[in-house]
Amino acid sequence: MLRWMKSIFATLLNNRSTQASAEDSLSEVEEVSAMKPIVSSFCLVNGGYYILVTLNRFWTESGQGLVLMASLSALTMLAGFYFYFFWLKSARRVYQLNIASLTINFLLYLNPVVFQSLHFDSDRLVYFVFLALVFATTGVSLRVVIPSVSLCIFTVAWLKHQHHAPMNADNVGLVALILPLTAFLTYIVRQTLLRAVKARVIAEKLRVEAQSMADSDVLTGLPNRRSFFQVMEAALAGVGIGQKPFHLALIDLDGFKPINDIYGHSVGDALLIEVGNRLRQVCGELAFAARMGGDEFAIILYGDTAPAELDGFGTQLCDALRDTYFLGSVTAHISGSVGFVRCASGQFTPSQLLERADYALYFAKQNLRGAPVVFTDKHEAEMRDFSQVDQALRTSDLDAELSIMFQPQVDVIESRTISFEALARWNSRKLGSVRPDIFIKAAERSGLITQITLILLEKALKQVRDWPAETRVSFNLSARDLRSGISITNICKAVRDSGIDPRRIEFEITETAMLTDFEQACEALARLKAMGCRIAIDDFGSGYSSFSYIHRLPVDKIKIDRSFVVQLLQHSSALKIIKTIIDLCRNLNLDCVIEGVETQSEMNKLAQIRARYIQGYLFSRPMLAEEVLPYLHNEAARGQTALKAV
Repeated sequence: MLRWMKSIFATLLNNRSTQASAEDSLSEVEEVSAMKPIVSSFCLVNGGYYILVTLNRFWTESGQGLVLMASLSALTMLAGFYFYFFWLKSARRVYQLNIASLTINFLLYLNPVVFQSLHFDSDRLVYFVFLALVFATTGVSLRVVIPSVSLCIFTVAWLKHQHHAPMNADNVGLVALILPLTAFLTYIVRQTLLRAVKARVIAEKLRVEAQSMADSDVLTGLPNRRSFFQVMEAALAGVGIGQKPFHLALIDLDGFKPINDIYGHSVGDALLIEVGNRLRQVCGELAFAARMGGDEFAIILYGDTAPAELDGFGTQLCDALRDTYFLGSVTAHISGSVGFVRCASGQFTPSQLLERADYALYFAKQNLRGAPVVFTDKHEAEMRDFSQVDQALRTSDLDAELSIMFQPQVDVIESRTISFEALARWNSRKLGSVRPDIFIKAAERSGLITQITLILLEKALKQVRDWPAETRVSFNLSARDLRSGISITNICKAVRDSGIDPRRIEFEITETAMLTDFEQACEALARLKAMGCRIAIDDFGSGYSSFSYIHRLPVDKIKIDRSFVVQLLQHSSALKIIKTIIDLCRNLNLDCVIEGVETQSEMNKLAQIRARYIQGYLFSRPMLAEEVLPYLHNEAARGQTALKAV
């Protein structure tokens, strides 16, 4: 017997540190959540059981015994129900469970004590052993179990002594076993519960982490696209039932990709993390910011924000994104374009709302890069037009409906046309004649532009075969053409298949197309240049001109935008700027074409600075393909007449 008891105590001692570790790893809230169901059930069971006991007292007791025993049974019943229905419902601390457990234990103990004082029965002393086991398995902690069990053991011994009942070996052994056995049971129950709770806590933490990963962007910590749509749908539902309107904003970073390509993904990731931090600072409690993917972010601005406040918020947002980024040893400069749309009713679906915000963002990137733009009724009308154009483009026979017109580029020194710019035209069977700026933008947004580029290029090259060998053609490429390796491959194939000397073909790119993905643009232009084609930068000066880009690109020609020509007669600085660009081109051995010259007065100004290559209505409007050869013949005839006159 002693050997067995030592084994039990050794087990308890050896596992003490494990138990302490398990207990320490759980917070009091978690411990309460584990033990409260046991204490609550214990109180409820006792309350129900003592209803029967109370009724039974009226059959088994009489006189003073009936009063004492029935009152005590009723008190135990009421205490059990009180603790179950009231006390434990709001219990948040372990001591509250201990109070309930000790009180019920004391009342359970008091019932047999009073009974034994009225009707001593040696055989019924085993009831105290049963109580000790119950206390051991239902106790919240040793603070409850040890005094409760010890009291039961002491009471058995005291009652035996008080009533001179014999203490045989079995009684002594039984009493001796109660304490270690109850301690062991307490340990087993508690360890089992703590492990179960710990497993549940870990599972809950993993669930929360998994939910957080599902709803959050891993890199920036902002809510992700999935979470954003949940919030936006809730906001739309709120507007639908009369809650305040809100604004949706889409943000696209300008200049992120070159930094990511040049310095690597680690710097790009650091930049995106800092962007996320700045969005949090600007939004605060006013707005919900999320990362949609890549370098695109979205914001839901709560409340019916006034136009002036919205403009201030948008400006603050753009200013924050424009500030210098210090990323270790790298200093980066980017900006962010923002498109806002207001939602004041539930008439829009999330996709329709995003489409309008995206249109405002597209407008910002095309016209006000690094600035906020709010979607307006004018944009709504334009978007409907674009939608119609987009649908017509997708369902039309583009090969039959697209055509080319040509506008000459003239060498005014030699009085001859050196090249023709190919200009796209679309005469839709559904919509009639559609302006180039409209259908080209629609095609760029839809991705159809690469298909249209190939159709138009093949048509242009087919016409060039019949031109004089010294006459070139200039053809415009879009940003999507430059970003698509497949598109560039198809363009190179079309040039080779045409049989035309590649040196007669000049591909024009805009500054915007070049800066969208500079490294990819360089690679695409290098492939075209390797074939022998010439490269021109179109609309130079209208965007974000950077002379540092010129020497990095295989450029043969620069075309000065008409916006400078328009100001020639009003501002003397415009002429100086044009002269500076012309001188730069001469020093770099580049051709320089001035676009949009429409009047003789403008031409006279340009003659003062020895401008040589001119394109504009002053010499010719765009002409049909079949008009090119007659135009060249007439030009040659005029030249011959001039020579004879000399």
